[in-house]
Amino acid sequence: MDTIRIMLVDDHALLRQGLTRLLELDEQLTVIGQAATGAAAIAMAQKTRPDVVVLDVNLPDMTGIEVAAQIRRLCPGIRILALTIHDDASYISEMIRAGVDGYMLKDAEPARLILAIKRVGAGESVFPTRLMEKVVNRYHSISQEYGRIQTAATLEELQLTPREQEVLHCIVLGMSNKQIAAQLFISEKTVKNHITNLLRKLDVEDRTQAAVYAVTKGLFKTPQ
Repeated sequence: MDTIRIMLVDDHALLRQGLTRLLELDEQLTVIGQAATGAAAIAMAQKTRPDVVVLDVNLPDMTGIEVAAQIRRLCPGIRILALTIHDDASYISEMIRAGVDGYMLKDAEPARLILAIKRVGAGESVFPTRLMEKVVNRYHSISQEYGRIQTAATLEELQLTPREQEVLHCIVLGMSNKQIAAQLFISEKTVKNHITNLLRKLDVEDRTQAAVYAVTKGLFKTPQ
């Protein structure tokens, strides 16, 4: 299995060094660079082209949101995992809009963080279910407050098949392709095919956008 090249972005040197030691205990992970500021992170990302950037939200010169958006624009192939103490729905929503591929809290167990990095590095999205629930609740709260509740297209209007609806549900729950395959008793290749069709029908670019679209537009349905 290919090594995942990681860049750590956090203004606390002790945390960066601790994470480096932790991650490099796994032979599949290697830390190729560290940055303490947003400007340094953007410059280093362009120079070193890591596979995954593990990014703090709070930096001394820029917000993690701004850094994620810049890296996404300048280096679209780089995957980004936000690692922060914040579980506020506004932070999560803004980071998703900035283009992050995953969102983890700093109090997560080391094994969960390592797994999240591997999943993000493999092209998947990682958003814990309880954090996604906060995003959904915030969306509905804002919509009700300002009278902007939108009438969403129905699943039928989007022409999602029953199987595509099931796969979409699994994506919203944060399941990996392997987990979806096991849940639905299909192959991972078939899962990928369904996801490709979903992205096209929802007119979104990736799994994260599909999940956000589904929950904010009321498309979520529990598989039968």
